[in-house]
Amino acid sequence: MVRAERLAAVGQTIATLSHHIKNILQGIRGGSYLIEMGLTDHDETVVGKGWKIVEKNQNKISSLVMDMLTFSKEREPDLSTADLNRVVADVVELMQTRADDLDIELRWYPAEQMPNLVFDPEGIHRAVLNVVTNAIDAASENEGSGRVDVRSEFDADEMLVRITVDDNGPGIPPEQMDDLFSPFVSSKKGRGTGLGLPVSQKILSEHGGRTLVHSEVGRGSRFTLELPGVVPQPSSPTATG
Repeated sequence: MVRAERLAAVGQTIATLSHHIKNILQGIRGGSYLIEMGLTDHDETVVGKGWKIVEKNQNKISSLVMDMLTFSKEREPDLSTADLNRVVADVVELMQTRADDLDIELRWYPAEQMPNLVFDPEGIHRAVLNVVTNAIDAASENEGSGRVDVRSEFDADEMLVRITVDDNGPGIPPEQMDDLFSPFVSSKKGRGTGLGLPVSQKILSEHGGRTLVHSEVGRGSRFTLELPGVVPQPSSPTATG
């Protein structure tokens, strides 16, 4: 019975991933066709349009592979001393074009007092990127007035770091909250893989942190990524003799 359930779960996973990969490949094919047509007709506008489609789908497959790798294996965070504000700012900068394309106002409010901290910069970048991507997709349903606010905060009393992402999208119905961090469950009507939020939660858990969600239907959602604010220890003095 257990073996049958495992095989069924593996089969469902493969089917879900195959569906998303097929859609991405179709997008790449469509973009490649436009590029070929533009080159034949010496039309740079059509070539540029095709390349944008190819590039968009290349980014999708790259994100899917990275999420699969992150979610599929247990690992220790690759800790180093880094500037959290810089890591989050890189995410906002990366997502600005997508926000502009969807007519979303993307705003970034970095904490004024943010010391260098010890964390996994690549992991936290991925966790924040997934949450911001979801927020932009949600806000895009609020046509013409979509908004996403990203904030960082360092709580020196509790030694905690919080990254909050607010959107003014449709909100999450209560009946969907339980499945929010379940893999391959997506509310994006076929646009999402359902891996983004589970991957973000996994990365935060690896840091000893957590992901908090508050949402109101019709008003939007707030995701808070909370992790320990670990300050780097001074190096031990080198003995001289």
